[in-house]
Amino acid sequence: MAIPSHNNHDSSIDPTRDQVRNLRDHGRDGPVVMMNLLKFRETANYSPDAGMASCSGKAAYDRYQHAFTVAVGAISQAEVLYDGPCEQVFIGQAGTDATNWDKLLLVRYPSRQHFLAMMADDSYRDALVHRYAGLERTVLIQCAG
Repeated sequence: MAIPSHNNHDSSIDPTRDQVRNLRDHGRDGPVVMMNLLKFRETANYSPDAGMASCSGKAAYDRYQHAFTVAVGAISQAEVLYDGPCEQVFIGQAGTDATNWDKLLLVRYPSRQHFLAMMADDSYRDALVHRYAGLERTVLIQCAG
C-alpha cells in the first residue's frame, strides 16, 4: 500500500510497509482499539499550494479525524472511545518526548480488516494532508478491542 503523494508528507508519522504487512498478516482477529498519542504542531504545516487557511495543528488534525470517523465511517466503522487532552504526567519523566503528548485518542474498529480498508480508501488517503499538516509526532498502538 503506497502512501499518496502530498507536498507536506512526513514519513515519520506513517507506518512502514512492513508494519502494514504485519498488521494485515499477523494481527489479532476480532475488534481492535487503536491508541493514538498525538503531539500537534503549533501551526499546521500545509504547503502553499494546498489552499488551506492558516490554522493550528490541532485544527488540521480535527479535519483528518472527521475523515476517518465520518467521511469513510461506513468503511472504517470507527468508534471513538476516548478523545481528550493529556493533562499531567503521573509516572514517568515529565517534559520528555516519551511523556509530552497533547491528546490521547482511543478508536475501536470491528476488526483490523476495517482499519486496513479505511487506510486503502481514496477519501481517507486524500485527508492525510491534514494529518501531515497537524502532527509533529505520534505513536499508534494496536490493543485488544
